[in-house]
Amino acid sequence: MKIRLDSNITIGISAYGNLKATRVCIQSLLSSAEGDFELILVDDCSPDNGQISELFLSVAKNHANTTVFRFDTNLEYSGSLNCILSHASGDKIIFLSNDIYVTPHYLSEIISVADKDPGIGIVRGVSNFVDNGKPSHNIATGKIDNYEDLCNFATQVNRQHAGSFFHEDYLTGDAFLVNRRLMDKIGTFDPLFYGYFADPDFGIRAHIAGFKLAVAQGAFAYHDCHANFSYLDEVNKQKKINARWAKVHENWARFKMKYKMPVNLLYTNMKELNWPQLNKSDIDPYIKPGDYLAYKIIGPPPG
Repeated sequence: MKIRLDSNITIGISAYGNLKATRVCIQSLLSSAEGDFELILVDDCSPDNGQISELFLSVAKNHANTTVFRFDTNLEYSGSLNCILSHASGDKIIFLSNDIYVTPHYLSEIISVADKDPGIGIVRGVSNFVDNGKPSHNIATGKIDNYEDLCNFATQVNRQHAGSFFHEDYLTGDAFLVNRRLMDKIGTFDPLFYGYFADPDFGIRAHIAGFKLAVAQGAFAYHDCHANFSYLDEVNKQKKINARWAKVHENWARFKMKYKMPVNLLYTNMKELNWPQLNKSDIDPYIKPGDYLAYKIIGPPPG
């Protein structure tokens, strides 16, 4: 049974190519939720001759409260997320990467946990793959071949852990919920970061502003973690991997600069950073939302 969501909920999805996974992501969402929720779709300059934009526009024909943006240059994960956060009207904003597949239990549970404590600013669920590698975030699933399998597994997880959550030191941001009251205090992602390290920075700023990060243990979403590489041929796959690591190292340097960390500190693993110290950093946590309306190609009718 679908969960009914009203216009106080915004759900945003961004994609840089990979039509197949993006279609499954949207199908799982629309199989899980109904109602007048706001949907924001961002085509991050996909190199696919307009296929992602065509998919997003077809969704807008069937879900009236949909806005579609299309960038003319690749602004990466952080740029896409800033577009979503900057133009979301909901009291709760849920972001999904295009390789994340959700169920009704996932959506209802992260919303429920977000309402448990006004001090909770960000909620994420658990998954089969969260790249922080923490056992508390990662759940072995066995074989999941279709949406029915996913729903059955997510229901089992929810039955065992409904209402349970724990606080976390930092954010891993492939899928998460942001409360409006947090955005009012810290704004959006820091454009200093082009892709990587934008999400842990967002989590640090949430802590500085006095908010908590929560992990909803009863909210399972499937992460098709190789989907954004497996569809490429070997040459382009390696190019994308090389580009990813170049951006990781560049943004690690920016992260160290912002938080006054030793310049010679090599990147190893996010778990090894001193998060209690970082979460007390003396910085202004607020980043002003941006204006991406020049990239808007369709939106709901006025009124």
